[in-house]
Amino acid sequence: MNRSQTSPPELPKREALQASSAVELLSLAQKLQKNEAKWDKAALSHKKIALIGSCNLHFLAEALRPFLLADGFMPEFYEGGVRSYPESLINPHSDLVKFQPDIVISVNTWRDIHSFPALLASADEVTALAQAYLDEQYGFWNQFHRSCPAMVLQSNLVLPPRHLLGQLEANIPYGRDAMLRRINALGVLSRPSFLFYTDFDSIAADYGKQRWFDESAWFLNKQPFAMDALPVAAAALSSQIAAAFGVSRKCLVVDLDNTLWGGIIGDDGIDGINLDPNNALGEAFLDFQHTLKAFRERGILLAVCSKNEENIARSAFQHHPNMVLQLEDFAVFIANWQPKFENLLTIAHQLNINPDALVFFDDNPAEREAVRMALPMVSVVEVPEDPALYSRTLFQGDFFEPAQLSKEDLQRTESLRADSQRTQLQQTTLDYDDYLEALEMKASFAAVSEAEIPRFTQLINKTNQFNFRTMRYNESTIIDWATATDVRLYRVTMEDRFSRYGLIAALIVRLNSEEKSAFLDSWVMSCRVFQRELEAETLNKLVSALQGEGIETLKAEYIPTPKNGLIAELLPMLGFAITDESDSGTAYELDLSSFSPIPTKIQSNNQG
Repeated sequence: MNRSQTSPPELPKREALQASSAVELLSLAQKLQKNEAKWDKAALSHKKIALIGSCNLHFLAEALRPFLLADGFMPEFYEGGVRSYPESLINPHSDLVKFQPDIVISVNTWRDIHSFPALLASADEVTALAQAYLDEQYGFWNQFHRSCPAMVLQSNLVLPPRHLLGQLEANIPYGRDAMLRRINALGVLSRPSFLFYTDFDSIAADYGKQRWFDESAWFLNKQPFAMDALPVAAAALSSQIAAAFGVSRKCLVVDLDNTLWGGIIGDDGIDGINLDPNNALGEAFLDFQHTLKAFRERGILLAVCSKNEENIARSAFQHHPNMVLQLEDFAVFIANWQPKFENLLTIAHQLNINPDALVFFDDNPAEREAVRMALPMVSVVEVPEDPALYSRTLFQGDFFEPAQLSKEDLQRTESLRADSQRTQLQQTTLDYDDYLEALEMKASFAAVSEAEIPRFTQLINKTNQFNFRTMRYNESTIIDWATATDVRLYRVTMEDRFSRYGLIAALIVRLNSEEKSAFLDSWVMSCRVFQRELEAETLNKLVSALQGEGIETLKAEYIPTPKNGLIAELLPMLGFAITDESDSGTAYELDLSSFSPIPTKIQSNNQG
């Protein structure tokens, strides 16, 4: 984060905050709030966050502050009173509605369930009772959503260590545990599109239920969980918030020796490194490789950054019989003797991502410290000495919290491999126009479909470089706009001779029929296809669609950020004229009546 010269010292990294005690976290929050006026607010994204529930959430709000600032957000909090829920949801004139939050955090507890099934009740009766509770809750939220389009983070119910029927609870459908589990399970299936669950039950189980619950704190001040659990609760919620607004880490960079296997490949040779499934140490390294494989399969990019001879390092993946990961699992493979922070910058450049999207995992504490000092924006995992703890450490770090998961995410490594083939084609083609022709590009421009809305929303919220205004919208808002008469949502898909990109661009256009004008609220596009004429072809199809609705003028705006300088001059290059200019941004207009389609080498169709 950029800070002004008068700002307080740099915030601790998220990793350090997660390791803080509740007392340390709350003390830091107090200092941060006291110095709020000194922060460089231009470098932070202002977010209004409301916390409501049937419990006291003041300390949770305070614990969230350092995490949110560390992720680049300046939070403004609203705290609902213990007795304000659900009245504040159903009253369209409540202080909560007037606050118009971007995010609502709602924490409910098992004590909110007042109707448990009768002993010996049937499974159907338990399901009906659980669904009735959810229907009532969702009724409150749907009513609130009509007054405020905020995204909601709702905690699920944490099962308390109170098992009325002992071990029988796990064998019958009518116990209290079964009822709470049924509510949690049904809630996921029937939740409104704007509501996302925070899995407090799993977080509490990982933390320890006996430590999570503090009955004294509940009876004294309605604290929903123990004070000591504040760091883990705040870390989980802030990760969800960051992911919702496009702050995400995309690539896990790993060392090799004593990280992916035991021993040193250059000294011990292929037969000497430990990946023996019959050896405790070897099994631990294999477990970690399986973990990395799972992350790669869910769309996280893997990269190697090792001090090694490259041919020797690669040979381990090519010839060791027990190797789980293969060379094709890595988007970038760098093994040399250069400083690792230099190689990390190379990896980010090759992947076309910012260094702050990297997570670095290396068993050597000296290498970790060198990266921390040279690249403070990179997330550096504090790797434990025992390889048996490698997987747990990576999972507990919450480095790769997804807001949503799409088909495009799962195909990310394959897409990058296709990018490498395109680079080879470009190197063998002297003329850039010939290269574009040889790609055999095809694009489809259409109104976004219901099935495409999750990916459309994801692209709006995660794209930073090709993003003219950097507006962020939650999925429920996008769903509402999909049927609005004065808003148009368009998407672009693309493919070439090497791969299918899927949904690669998203546009939000607001219409003013009386003035026969439209405003380009958002236009985002993956930078993987930038400068391949897709921006021109997209404009061609957009203009055609708007002309079909009688629109004569398309207005647009460029608001500069530290990350979107790539497209600062694109609108005038596409024919837009400047109508206003200030420090905060530049306004543009395009006369559609005199617009001539821009020639491109993309085969395109307009599906409306």
